[in-house]
Amino acid sequence: MNKKVTLLFLVALLMITFIIGCKGEKSSNTGMIKDSIDSSSVVTDSVLAEKDVPLVVDSIGKSFNSSNIQVDLAYSFPVSGPQPLVDSLRAFLRTELEGTVGVYSSTTSKIKSYKNLSNGRGMINYYAKLAYKNLCGINDDADSAECILASELSTCVMKKCETKSYVTYRSFSYIYSGGAHGMAGDVGFTFDKKTGEKVQKILSPKHIKALQPMLKTGFKSYFREMAKSNGIRNVESEVKNNMDNLLQEYKIISLPENGVSLSPEGVVFIYGEYEAGCYAIGMPTFTVPYSKIGKYLSPKARRLVGLN
Repeated sequence: MNKKVTLLFLVALLMITFIIGCKGEKSSNTGMIKDSIDSSSVVTDSVLAEKDVPLVVDSIGKSFNSSNIQVDLAYSFPVSGPQPLVDSLRAFLRTELEGTVGVYSSTTSKIKSYKNLSNGRGMINYYAKLAYKNLCGINDDADSAECILASELSTCVMKKCETKSYVTYRSFSYIYSGGAHGMAGDVGFTFDKKTGEKVQKILSPKHIKALQPMLKTGFKSYFREMAKSNGIRNVESEVKNNMDNLLQEYKIISLPENGVSLSPEGVVFIYGEYEAGCYAIGMPTFTVPYSKIGKYLSPKARRLVGLN
């Protein structure tokens, strides 16, 4: 009997030792895994999470100025990140600069593209110099003294926001070559970080009627802020007046001609000068939160903002 009790006691002791050892080993391994995850700047949720590689950019600018000519170019140039995205953005920046320079081209021949897309400083210097040369040529041939007095070209293409799924750039430009005022443009562009693809279809025109309440709310918000910043006392009266004068076809507010873009806060709408009304209202800009507009996004846009 004593031998039996002793045997049972030894078995129990061995089991306890084994359990404690397993727990200790599990705790040690868990700590090692935790340390490994904590030391990584990329994986945050789990070792199985998709690697989030941030886009690293360099802000580069170039200016040429004289007594009557001003050229200012600037952009967020991709230095590193997901390679498809880097390649796509560099090509996009070249296209944006070529479009700006082409406005003042005094020749009908196609602008010679800058070849080395990996050289951010070289590319912006090339297009800034070309833009300045074009402006000088136009001024030399100008019949208007007003045009000769001042010409200006400014383009700024900067990274606006970035999430783990997409990057959005904003391209702002201003051109003046005489007259009462210059012309400005502001457009947002969203890129898929994984593929580098520019997201073309974020909203479909087929939902235009359903979007009307959101668009009207957005315009009212823009006009309200504009009235306040201009020191207008009767803000709501000014808002109503601007809403009454919106350019609408069959009482329908159209989507922006240059499309919309994505941001962490929602879908960003930017209407160009004269697109929604007179020059005085500027470029109406507002954001509609995903909680309201989410169901009208394209499948790709929904995936990028995490609504799937």
